[in-house]
Amino acid sequence: MTPNDDMSSSAIALPFTFELFGDQYDTLWINNNGNLSFVNPYGSFSSLPFPAAEYKMVAPFWADVDTRGDDGNGLNGGQVVYRLTPTALYVNWIDVGYFASQTDKHNSFQLIITDGTDPAVPGGNNVSYCYRDMQWTTGSASMGQGGFGGVPATVG
Repeated sequence: MTPNDDMSSSAIALPFTFELFGDQYDTLWINNNGNLSFVNPYGSFSSLPFPAAEYKMVAPFWADVDTRGDDGNGLNGGQVVYRLTPTALYVNWIDVGYFASQTDKHNSFQLIITDGTDPAVPGGNNVSYCYRDMQWTTGSASMGQGGFGGVPATVG
């Protein structure tokens, strides 16, 4: 995805069916704010506790991700990239900053969803969250200061 704040990918058609709490999906959106959604794209930057009936999503780190930042020293707001295979989708949020264009702290995390048969997520499971380096929890629009406080990220 191009650097942005609160935007989503275009609809992505899956080559497999993904099951979430008994519902089956074959289309999704990657949302810059650390989640995938299955009914609509979501730009919501302040997270809610799960379960939340109004959101059909999986969220490794639902928070106010902002990838627009540039600190002038080669560090930026990070990037959101994905890879789609016949049985899995891998989404990586790499060195992402927080709102408003902050680059002093970065988070890196990954979400894998599968059809339940892919060995990337073993044991018949279909979701995996992976974390590399997590340095912030909250953007300033969510009442945070310096990446913390306010309405922190939600995982679920």
